[in-house]
Amino acid sequence: MAGMAVSGLVEALRQEIFDGRLRPGDRLDEVTLGRRFGVSRNTLREGFRVLAQGHLVEHRPNRGVFVRSLSVCEARDIYQARRIVECGALREAALRGAQFQADGDDADDDAWKAEIGSIRAVLADGRAAAECGDWDAVGSSNSAFHLALVALAGNHVLDRTMRQLLTEMRLLFVVVASARDVHEPYVDLNEQIATLIEAGQIVRAAVVLEEYLMRAERHLLDRYASSVDGASR
Repeated sequence: MAGMAVSGLVEALRQEIFDGRLRPGDRLDEVTLGRRFGVSRNTLREGFRVLAQGHLVEHRPNRGVFVRSLSVCEARDIYQARRIVECGALREAALRGAQFQADGDDADDDAWKAEIGSIRAVLADGRAAAECGDWDAVGSSNSAFHLALVALAGNHVLDRTMRQLLTEMRLLFVVVASARDVHEPYVDLNEQIATLIEAGQIVRAAVVLEEYLMRAERHLLDRYASSVDGASR
C-alpha cells in the first residue's frame, strides 16, 4: 500500500512539473503537500527521492526540496539525447514497418496504420489549439506528437526514456517567456514529418527530424540562456 502511495505521489508531482504548475526553483513544502495529497512525511520523502533520481528535484541542505533548474549545458545534453532517441526510434520504425509489409499479416498492418493515424490526430488537436491561440495546449500536443513518433519503434524502454526527456524539457520550456515563441515555429514542421511518415518515407522523416531538433536547440537555448542570465542579475 505504501508503495502505491509513493508511486501515485511521484506521478502526480511529475505531471505538475510537466504541466508547468510546478516551476524550476519552486520549493516543495512537506506540510502543504502532505495535506493536499493525504500522505505521510515518510511517503513524501520517498517520493522526493524518486523524483531526485529522475533529475526533476533537488535537495538543498537546510532549505528543503526544490524543483530543479537546468544549466545550459544540461539543456544541451537533453537535446542531444532527444536526437539520439527520436531519430533512432524512427529509423527502427522504418525497419518495423517494412517487416510488417513483408510478413503480410493484416492485423499487424492494421495496427501499424492505426499508430500512424494517431500521429495525425495529435497534430489536428495542435493545429486547432494554435488557431485558438492556446499555446499551452499546442505544447501538450507537441509533446504527444514526439511521444507518438518514438512509439512507432514499438520499444517500451524508448517510450519511457522519451517521457522522461520530455518532462525534463519542461524545466526548460517554462523558463522561456512565451509559449507561442517556443512552439509556433514547429507546427508546420510537425506536419511535414507526419506527411513523410504517411508516405512511407520514414528514414527521410528521421533526417528532417534531426535538422528540426538541431534548429530547436539553437532557438530555445539562446532564449533559455538569456532568461537564466536575466534571472541571475
